[in-house]
Amino acid sequence: MKRQLSLQRRPGFTLVELLVVIAIIGTLVALLLPAVQGARESARRMQCTNNLHNLAIAIHNYHDALGTFPNSHFYAVATNDTVCGGTATSCEQWGWGALILPYIEQTNLHNQLGVTSYSLHHVLAGQNPGLKNAAAISSALQIKLPLFICPTDSNPNGNVNATRHFGGGLGTSMSGLGNFQPSMSNYMVSRGTDSRVRGTLGQDSHGVFMESASKQMKDIIDGTSNTLMLGERDSMICHGGTWIGVRNPAGTAGQGFYVVTGTVHARLNQPDPPITYSNTTGCGSGFSSLHIGGANFALCDGSVRYINNNIEFKADTGTLHDYDVHTPRNQNYVNIYSVYSRLGRRNDGFPLGDF
Repeated sequence: MKRQLSLQRRPGFTLVELLVVIAIIGTLVALLLPAVQGARESARRMQCTNNLHNLAIAIHNYHDALGTFPNSHFYAVATNDTVCGGTATSCEQWGWGALILPYIEQTNLHNQLGVTSYSLHHVLAGQNPGLKNAAAISSALQIKLPLFICPTDSNPNGNVNATRHFGGGLGTSMSGLGNFQPSMSNYMVSRGTDSRVRGTLGQDSHGVFMESASKQMKDIIDGTSNTLMLGERDSMICHGGTWIGVRNPAGTAGQGFYVVTGTVHARLNQPDPPITYSNTTGCGSGFSSLHIGGANFALCDGSVRYINNNIEFKADTGTLHDYDVHTPRNQNYVNIYSVYSRLGRRNDGFPLGDF
């Protein structure tokens, strides 16, 4: 007898079945990926909000300790200064970020830099005995401080955008640092409506932070919940800034005081899209972010708000709109200011409106 052998078929997938499964998986991934990316951006934006809140608290603590808010940056130079010889031009100076280091748990860095003992140009020139050579100076001033960096920002190395380098500064030149790029910051204090086009240095720009005079809480006449303290600026498109200070405290170009301050003279994320970089009328002097549709701001009461790009804005178009020369509460200009510009000014005396 012939024995009939029964062959068992091993289970498996046909090529068609495999292709169907792969197509289904691909579709699911395509559907889920935007949700995952959205969740990640939401987390990054929340971290950015926390950064601004903590910086605002640090500035409040500075005010509690010293009786004033920090200057946006220092300006005056002694006539017998060993580096600058009395000139402010290209004479590097500390900014507000360096001044608040002890209030953000960076006392050791504050002491190492000698912020209260040496000017920034002295440190860059190697006149701080603890930072005598270019390598030590660079290492200290390129320390990455996460509190100053928005996680959404795309800066590749954590240093200030190359267009805002410190090359040509008197202290930088003395130590041979060349086009030195210090550690970056995505957060700018509010200078107000200062355009730098018609204004002169020291003229009140009606913000909370300037170089010429420290402001106090009592100077915020419009109310702390109606006045900007800090805002974002991205480093990729609008070139961000740095926490250490300014290369040229009197300047309006890439190394001037817009490396530590922002104004509401330019539209938020102006224009969007595309964003054109400019130091005087564009986003290089204003506020911006890589978040979709707006940017985070800390108000003077310490709260943080996300402000949409569509917030009411009126451009400075002539003498009538020359914000900086308007005296507070002048009813002739009640319709000139937008909600955005009123947020930037501490004392215009006009109702704010929704934002």
